[in-house]
Parts: sequence; structure tokens; C-alpha cells
Amino acid sequence: MNRRLPRYHRIADALRQRIREGEWVPGAPLPNQRRLARDFGVTLMTLRQALELLERDDLITRRHGLGTFVAAPSIDYEITKLRRFATDLSAQGEAVSTRVLAVRPAVADHRAGTALGLGPRARVVVLERLRLVGGHPMSLQRSFLPARLGEEVLHADFAETTLSQLLEFKLGIVVVRAREAVSAVRLGGREARELACAPGAPAFESERVSFDAAGRPVVFDRAFIPGDRFRITRDLHYDAANGAHA
Repeated sequence: MNRRLPRYHRIADALRQRIREGEWVPGAPLPNQRRLARDFGVTLMTLRQALELLERDDLITRRHGLGTFVAAPSIDYEITKLRRFATDLSAQGEAVSTRVLAVRPAVADHRAGTALGLGPRARVVVLERLRLVGGHPMSLQRSFLPARLGEEVLHADFAETTLSQLLEFKLGIVVVRAREAVSAVRLGGREARELACAPGAPAFESERVSFDAAGRPVVFDRAFIPGDRFRITRDLHYDAANGAHA
């Protein structure tokens, strides 16, 4: 350890090393500040200066009233491109896995029914999945399909195949376009539990309806992604012909 560095820099380096070596996994709480200050033999002020350095490097996140946590991996999401969430993660070199939580028949709620062009209390099939990066929950996704498509979904093995593969190779349905809206929300109790967050934690809610070549809606997706694990990006191009200025 470099003794010429200020004490709080040395503490930040030590904590950074422990995080990188996996002593605390993403989403795990750090020991409370008084304990850390005692372990390093420094004042709370010095310890907090060290934590500020780690927070600046996006290695930790502080949640009011809850404590300090190791930051979860964050992903860039190009909102202007029609790509699948898991594919985006894999393309960024992340170790992505999917855990199927439920596949069940249900009655469509108003938003799902409207998106799929169904009547009131129409039957649908709901596929609920948890996406994990490095074993840590990244997104909770619910896919709603009309009952006419649901039989294949109910009996599919989603450990071996994806929903898009099932639609294309089993049902002959190719998604050619989609409409998506992203909103800022606070997580409900169940969503927070699955995503290893505190209830009420800020998150993004994505609602996407996907259409086949004939323009028919075939899947309505609702996904929840904690706010500290998601960043929306977009490529912008100035139109010189219209005199756009920076």
C-alpha cells in the first residue's frame, strides 16, 4: 500500500480490491460505516471520503436509510434499435442466464389486453422470466401472448429455447417491428423481491408490443429493471441541411 497517498485513498484502494476479489458480490451490503471506520482505525469522516471515491467510480451505491451496497453491473440500452434484452447483454460480453419463474394461463389486464387487441377479460398465457448477469438479477420480464398462441408456450422448455425461437420455428411467426415505452417507476413488493431490491426502489418499466409481418400484435412484454442497472443510450446525428447547431 502506497503510504504517500492520503489515508482515505488507501482505504478506498483496499475496499476496491476486496470488491474485485468477490468478498462482496454485486448487490451485497457493505458493513456499516462505524464498523469499517473501526476496522481501519480512522474517523467516520475519513471513511466517508473513501466511500465517496468508490461511489464516484460506480463501485458502490448508497441507499438512504438502508446502507451502502456494492453496485450491480449496469448495461447500455440502445432504445432506437429493435433488439432483445438478453442478446444486448450477451453482445456486451456479459454472462447472461435466464430463470423461468412461471408459465401460466391468465386473464389479460387492461394494458396487456389493449396492446394485443383483445376484448375485456380475454384469456392469455403469461411467461415470467428473470434475467441474470453473473448470477445477479438484472431484469424481471413478463410476456403476454394471446391464448391462440399459448398452447405451445405452456409446454415449451425455455431452458433450451427462447420465446422468439418458439414463435418462429414452431408457429411460423416472425417479429418484424415493435413499439416500446419506457417509464420511471418504483418497484412493488414482489418485483423488488425477485430483483433483490428494497420495495419502492426506483426502476425502469419497459412495455413493448411486438408485431408480425401482417401487422398483428403477437407479444406484449412488461419488464422491470432497477434504475442503477440500466442506462438508456441513443445515437444522434445532426441534420446539417436544416441548420442544426450543437
